[in-house]
Amino acid sequence: MKKFCLTFAILLLCGVLLVSLVSCGDFARADSNGEAGYLVADEQGNVKYNLVTIVNNSQENKPVGVRFSGYYFGTSGIVVCADVYSDSLNFFLGDDNLDQAQMQVRNRLVALFDEVHNYITEVDRLANAAYDGREFDDGSSLPVSDVYRYNCATYGDKLQIDRLTYNMLAIAQEMYTATEGAFDPAVYRLVDLWGFSSRIYSRGEFGEPYGEPYDRAVSAAEFGQNGYPLPDEKYTKAFSDPAFTDFSPQSVELSCEGDEYFVTKRVRAARVEGDGKAYEQWIDLGGIAKGYAVDGIKQMLSDSDLNFDKFNVDAGSSSMAYKGEANLGVIDAFDPASALFPTALFSLQLQDSSVSTSGQNVRKYTVDGVEYAHILDGAMGEPAQTGVKSVTVVIPDSAGDNWAAKGDCLTTALTVMDRDLIVDFVNGYLKERGIKIAVQYQTPDGRKQLLTNYSTDELTAASDSFAEFGWALVLDEDGNYFYDPNVKFNVAGDPYKTLVIVLGCVLGAAVIGLVVYHFVRGRKSTAAKVQSARKDKPFKFGDILVYMGVVLVILILFAVFVFDTDNTQIQLVRVIDDQTGEELFVYNMQRDEYIANYGNTNGWKIECTPTDNGVTVRFSRQIDGDERFNELTVTRGRSANVKMTNSVCGFHQDCVRNFPAVTRSGGAIVCSPNRLKVVTE
Repeated sequence: MKKFCLTFAILLLCGVLLVSLVSCGDFARADSNGEAGYLVADEQGNVKYNLVTIVNNSQENKPVGVRFSGYYFGTSGIVVCADVYSDSLNFFLGDDNLDQAQMQVRNRLVALFDEVHNYITEVDRLANAAYDGREFDDGSSLPVSDVYRYNCATYGDKLQIDRLTYNMLAIAQEMYTATEGAFDPAVYRLVDLWGFSSRIYSRGEFGEPYGEPYDRAVSAAEFGQNGYPLPDEKYTKAFSDPAFTDFSPQSVELSCEGDEYFVTKRVRAARVEGDGKAYEQWIDLGGIAKGYAVDGIKQMLSDSDLNFDKFNVDAGSSSMAYKGEANLGVIDAFDPASALFPTALFSLQLQDSSVSTSGQNVRKYTVDGVEYAHILDGAMGEPAQTGVKSVTVVIPDSAGDNWAAKGDCLTTALTVMDRDLIVDFVNGYLKERGIKIAVQYQTPDGRKQLLTNYSTDELTAASDSFAEFGWALVLDEDGNYFYDPNVKFNVAGDPYKTLVIVLGCVLGAAVIGLVVYHFVRGRKSTAAKVQSARKDKPFKFGDILVYMGVVLVILILFAVFVFDTDNTQIQLVRVIDDQTGEELFVYNMQRDEYIANYGNTNGWKIECTPTDNGVTVRFSRQIDGDERFNELTVTRGRSANVKMTNSVCGFHQDCVRNFPAVTRSGGAIVCSPNRLKVVTE
C-alpha cells in the first residue's frame, strides 16, 4: 500500500498542487518580494529580518496582520517567526506610497521588531557554546559567550554574567531538580564526545585545531555516511560521573549582588586514565535558549502599545507560544518513522499556551546497525535509548511564566525517562500544573504506542498512521493514568489519502487510455492513407510527448519497486512457538532490550544470558517425554546476525546445520521438530 501511494503521489504532483490550492485556508501571507513585503537591514545593508503582510482571502485580501521572520541561533540557521493580528490596524507595509496612518503603523512595527531582533540576537550570543571569539578568513569573529566563558573556567572561578544568562541558568536548574536530572545542561562533554555538538555535527571539525584528544579519525563525508565511531569507554565513564554532570545549585552556584549577576563553578575537572588532560565541566543552554527567546518575544508582544488581538511565536517549530482566540494555533505532530516523506500523525488546537516539541529523528547517525540520536542520557553516558521517539508538550498560560523555556526542558527530560517514569510524571508534576503531553513511544518488541493525557476527542488524526499507535495510557477511577499495553485507539481513514489514491487511479487509467487511443488511431489512419503515412515524419511532437509519458511511468515504477529503500538491517528478532503462534521472545537490536514470555502456555523454559554484544537465549521443554532445546545467539554491531548455535530437536539438527546466520531483516530460522520459528524484522 505504501509503494502504491508513493507511486501515484509522484504521478499526481500537479493534481495534488491543484487540490492544495482549492483547499487552502482563508489566510495567506503576501509574497515577501512583492509590494507587501518589507526587508529591514542594518547600516551595512545586511538583512536583519523580514516583515510580510498577512491577508484574509475571504475578505477581499484584507490586511489583518504581519509576520516577522529571520534566521538566528548561529550555525543552526533557525527561523524565528511571529505572526501578529489586529482588526484595528492597517498592515500594508511594502512600499513608501503609504498614507500617514499606514506609515505610522509600519514605523511602530519596525521599532517593536527591532527590539525583538536585538533580544533574540543577545540570547543567542550569551547562550551559544560555540561563541568562542575565533576568527574566520574574512576577518569576522564569533563573540565570546557567557556559556563559553563558564566552560573554560576551572573549579572555584566566579564569573560575572548577563542577567539573561543568569535567568536561563536559574530556569535550567529548576528543571534539573524537577526532573531529577533527566534534563541536564551539564552533559555537554558527552554531547561533544558522541559527535552531536555544533563543531562536529554542523561544522565537521574532527580533531585539531579545535578538537579534543577523544576525537576519532573520521572525515565529514564518512561521518555523514557511517556515523561517528563509538567513543572509548574510559571517556564515557569519566564524563558520566554524577559528580561531573551535577548541575545542582551546589555545583553551579548562582548569585546576585545588586544589579550584578554571577555564576561560580563548583565542579572539579574530570581526568581520564592515560590521557593526561583535565576536562572541565561543559554546559550547553541550547536546549533552553529557543524557548527562553520565545518567552521574551511573547512578553514584548503582550506589552506592546499596538494592542494585538492575537499572536503566535515560533522558533524552529520546536518552541512555540500562542495568545488569543481558539483555533489560532493548529500544529501537526509528525511520525518520526516517516523520514523520507514526513507524515503528520495528529493535530491539536491551541489557545493561550506554550508548546515544545522534540524528536529523536532530528540529529542522528547509525553505527553497526544501531541508531544514536542527539539527546544524551547523562546517567548512562550515551544517547538515550528509552523507546521515546517524539515528545509534544503543551503548557497553559495559567501555569505561570517562562513555560516555553521550561517546555523545552521537559521534552528533553521525557525523552530520557523510561516509560514508567513518564507515567509517574504525568500523574504528579504535569497533573499539578495542567500540562498536556503526547509521547510517541516504541515498545521493545517494535509496537507503536502513544503515551498521552489528552482525551480521545482532543487529538485529531492527521493520517492513517495514527491508527498504528496503541493508546496506551488509561484513566482510572481516581483520576490517575496507568499503562495498559493492550489498548488500541482506531481512527477513521484520511480522506485526502483516499483522494490521492482515487486521482492516481484515474490518471493512471487516463495515461493507459491515451496510449491505447494513440496507437489505435494511428493504425486506422495508416490503413486508410498508406501513401500519406509514408510521407509522415517518424515522430511527431504529440508522439514524443506520449512516449515520454510512458517512459516516465516505467521509470517511476522501476524506482519504487526495484530500488526498494526499506531498511534491511535487523531491528527486531522474534521467536515464535509455531504450534500455538505464541510469541516467546523479542529482542530489540537498537536498545539492547528483550522481552521473554516466561509464562507461555506450552511450557517453554527460557533462559537469557546477556553477552558483550548481544544475548544468548536457550529455549527448552519436554516433548514426548524427552528434553528438547534450542540455543539462539543474537549479535549486535557491525556484523549483526542471528544464529541457531545448538539444539536437541531430532536426529540431524537441521536448524543448526542448514540455516546460516541471518544478517538481514525478513529472514527466518525454523526448527520443525521443536515447532520453533525465528524471524527478523
